[in-house]
Amino acid sequence: MKKNIAVIGLGIFGHEVAVGLAARGNTVVAVDVRVQAVERIKDSVAEAMVANIADEEAMADLGLDQFDLIIIGLGSNFEELVLGVTCLNNLGARRIIARASSLIQEQILLKIGADEVILPEKQSAAHLAERLTVPNLLDFLKLDQEIDIAEILVDEALAGKSFSELDLRRRHKVTVLILKRRDQSPQVVTDPDQTLLLGDRLVVIGRQVDIEKIFATP
Repeated sequence: MKKNIAVIGLGIFGHEVAVGLAARGNTVVAVDVRVQAVERIKDSVAEAMVANIADEEAMADLGLDQFDLIIIGLGSNFEELVLGVTCLNNLGARRIIARASSLIQEQILLKIGADEVILPEKQSAAHLAERLTVPNLLDFLKLDQEIDIAEILVDEALAGKSFSELDLRRRHKVTVLILKRRDQSPQVVTDPDQTLLLGDRLVVIGRQVDIEKIFATP
């Protein structure tokens, strides 16, 4: 379901989030106090405007209470971020996601009304550590503390075997969702006798520790 989303604060993080959401069909309004930042993004979103998040009157004029979600991408000025979350709550914002730079900031933002707080640096570091630790792990998305959706590369140990031979669900409690093969569209895995080729990519779901066992088993 497509959403109406406002992104406030158009640094690297806010800019990329706004452009990415718009590219996926969402209606995105991008807001920043800097004219240059607004000019840079205006052709990539539904609307871009100059406004200060700490100015409650300016925020009210934007009608932000009508948006499904408001993402605050401010990172360098925590005082402004606190004022912004407070302002948006006063205006009846439906859902607020804020960016923080530390765990203390995260706790404060949650207490004053942010519905969700993300720490990009922490998440990026965890993502990189796991990707470098697990062989052939190309990408992953954490669904909760234990469950991951991961994209793994088929290496020499897996190539030439069928899904039934690998039997990942029984042996490792990992379910294969999608097969990606070079020069072909991704396909849902339905044939247990299909043989894997070197360089194939598998999208799987399971516990992180179980996904790691796929490559740890001789």
